[in-house]
Amino acid sequence: MGLHGYNLFQGKNIQFCGVNRYSKSRRPSASSYYITLEAKNPTVGLVHTFQTTVSEVSLGEFILSCKVARPYGETNTIPIGEENNILNISLLGRMMPNLPQHNPFQKTKRSYVLNKSELQDNDCFSLYLELAIATTHKHYSRDPDLSNLEILEVAIESTQDLEPSEALGNASDAIFYIRYKDLSGVKNIVDRIAIVRRICHEQTGTFRLVGQIKTMPRKMKKKSSPTSVLLRRS
Repeated sequence: MGLHGYNLFQGKNIQFCGVNRYSKSRRPSASSYYITLEAKNPTVGLVHTFQTTVSEVSLGEFILSCKVARPYGETNTIPIGEENNILNISLLGRMMPNLPQHNPFQKTKRSYVLNKSELQDNDCFSLYLELAIATTHKHYSRDPDLSNLEILEVAIESTQDLEPSEALGNASDAIFYIRYKDLSGVKNIVDRIAIVRRICHEQTGTFRLVGQIKTMPRKMKKKSSPTSVLLRRS
């Protein structure tokens, strides 16, 4: 999540390689994770070490606040406390997006539906979806199976004065509707939507994801023409 925020802010395509180490705060419910990871610059072929922090706000809810990843050894120039003055973490729950009354997968002036090649070229949707499922399943004793998720279609709605098609890489505040199915052996496969709001604040180097998962309403299924992309973890 932190590396994705770095790419958004810097306009780069640094590719995640793996986690070197991480530590977790010892809180009874929501936790913070301090992560050191390796990522590759495909342009020059060099591998760099990055550090980032990801914090949960509430157990069992998809409300995450992240300090954008920075190269190892680079100091943080943001004064301590300024981040929370800009947007208090406790207020993030009020920014929770909801499923609209209209079908979000029909193109309008405010929304854009991605085609298959756009889905395949942007792995951020799998990141958003996996985070949404993992955080909202924390009340369960077993971890969710993320190995066989099938994204059917994705729509973007910008909350800013941008063309919806430009919101993917440019909007600091946008809502993503990710329709998917879980193919991990469940007898009754349920058609669901992950509703994800992305909030970026470049001045403080913070990146937030807020959202929830809903069952796909039957009336919307009839009006949609999904383009399937299967996600498999190696």
